[in-house]
Amino acid sequence: MTAEELNQAGQEAIYAKDYGKAMEYYQLAAGKGNAEAFSNIAMIYFLGEGVEQDFAKALEYYQKGAELGDVEAMYNLGVMYYFGRGTEKDYSKAYECWLLPAEQGIPEARFGLGECCYLGLGVEKDLDKAAEWYRKALEAGYVPEETDQEHLKDVLGEND
Repeated sequence: MTAEELNQAGQEAIYAKDYGKAMEYYQLAAGKGNAEAFSNIAMIYFLGEGVEQDFAKALEYYQKGAELGDVEAMYNLGVMYYFGRGTEKDYSKAYECWLLPAEQGIPEARFGLGECCYLGLGVEKDLDKAAEWYRKALEAGYVPEETDQEHLKDVLGEND
């Protein structure tokens, strides 16, 4: 099987809730250099599905996926740094990790960049940049949580 076929077989095992089989397929796909498989392994460790939850291992696999160019891995690696899962909080690294995924249209990455700019986390506080990223996030389909509303209202005003 190709790396892509192995990764797909892992996805099918996940849908069947056979996490052990999914991990086997993902490991094989990752061994063949499939970037998405690294991200999938990371998610299994992050959620603790079929394995003991291990944020450090999740971080390690997200890093490998990101190094191979998987934008979902890059986004999730940023989340790990932002919230300090498996590592110390590092807002600068989170910001860096979210740039490419945001440019490629991932709404949550765009919102994360907006938050960093709004709060001055990892970058200099910049309400204009925050507004730009928030708008891009909303345009890409980001659905703000209730806790996001205050920041959005503050930066974008009532009508956006």
